[in-house]
Amino acid sequence: MNAAESAGPTAALTEATTAALTEATTAALTEAAIEAVRAASREGRLATLAEVLAALAAGGHFGPPEGQAEGQPDGQAGNQPEGQAMGQPADHAGPAQAGEEAAAPLASDTASMLPGIPPEVLAGILAAQPDLASFQSLSGQTVYHAPDLLSRTYARILDRKGSPLVLLAEEIRANSRDYPRPVPVELFEAPPFGLTPEEIGHVLQALAADPAHQDITFTTTPAGAVYLFSTRHLERGYAAFLAQRAESLSMNP
Repeated sequence: MNAAESAGPTAALTEATTAALTEATTAALTEAAIEAVRAASREGRLATLAEVLAALAAGGHFGPPEGQAEGQPDGQAGNQPEGQAMGQPADHAGPAQAGEEAAAPLASDTASMLPGIPPEVLAGILAAQPDLASFQSLSGQTVYHAPDLLSRTYARILDRKGSPLVLLAEEIRANSRDYPRPVPVELFEAPPFGLTPEEIGHVLQALAADPAHQDITFTTTPAGAVYLFSTRHLERGYAAFLAQRAESLSMNP
């Protein structure tokens, strides 16, 4: 575990506190921690360990609604991002819509024991949950999400949004490798990417100048549409064929 994860808002466990972690209190903490991660996923967020601890201490939810006191449980998920956009690949499924599952308020006994729970204990609890997923983010921290509410692909996109160069390169490579297919450059203007044409242009220029990304290239269809692909996984001739076929299907659905 890295230092960013271990530096949480709680103090280190004493021997007495460790002994006080009964089966009942551990079960209560586990339930509340799972709900904190699921609440973040419903809001389209990745949760760090520190954020889970803070959410538990505040009442088991992220970001109280406007006008609501910090820590006041309301049992409701926050505002949700809009659903999957038309034409958005299925594996980019974002957060589940509000109302699918209501957030449970944090039990008062769980909140009372949080000052004695160190980040290492909570990290172990979260790592043992089969319905939660985690990965090391670009920041170096471990982040958590619930795949049934926030897909693994969407979670990776969220993590990479802070680095558009990595975001484009890895998405292009993944599409070339996994489907395989080139992607239209306009894809990155749509959710969940949300980049402007100018930003996309700057990123593509940076990719072209970076020796580590020389596999990222493009093909242009007869109609002038630009499709991006990775030569690691697609030959240029096959990428051009796939791009023309994709363009033809989009014009004649």
